[in-house]
Amino acid sequence: MLFDAKVFDDTTHASLLKELKICNAFQKDTNNYLEPACSPRFFKIFPLSDKIPVKDAFLVLIKSKVSGVKLRRVVVFVREKGELVKVNAFVANLIGVKKGKDDYNDILLRFNDNIEGDVIFYNCIFKWNGTQYDFETTDAIEGYEPDPLNPKEPKLWRQTIQSEFKDSVSDEIYNDLIKNQMIL
Repeated sequence: MLFDAKVFDDTTHASLLKELKICNAFQKDTNNYLEPACSPRFFKIFPLSDKIPVKDAFLVLIKSKVSGVKLRRVVVFVREKGELVKVNAFVANLIGVKKGKDDYNDILLRFNDNIEGDVIFYNCIFKWNGTQYDFETTDAIEGYEPDPLNPKEPKLWRQTIQSEFKDSVSDEIYNDLIKNQMIL
């Protein structure tokens, strides 16, 4: 997902970011990552539901390096008694949204891990529990391996988890994510 738009798709998005005070409303420099402008070059907003206005329930995808954080982040907000309340925060990338069983969408997040110098990705599904997103399962594990035909561009590999191992592998990955403070 690229952060290359010059304007938000919805004018509400900029006002929501200003309300959250996670950007500088007066900043015009979209190269200043430490004091980010309220710009789609740094932030993307996604609704949590087709039935709930975005101003009342949304997630913010924050570009890597914004405010000095090296990785992308996903933060979920809902409006309670007129105020926006943070209900989840993840050090992850949003890679998918799927219609959930209730009014809220399920979200697919990709978490980075470094195992003995190799970057590994955990693609995990989160479902709405009525007040916030809960970890459901790990969908797949991905990583890069050298490509002997093109050493400058490694190949992405993907391993789906066999059903008989899904619960135990998901539990182990969830515990690692908590331990590494990727789910806040």
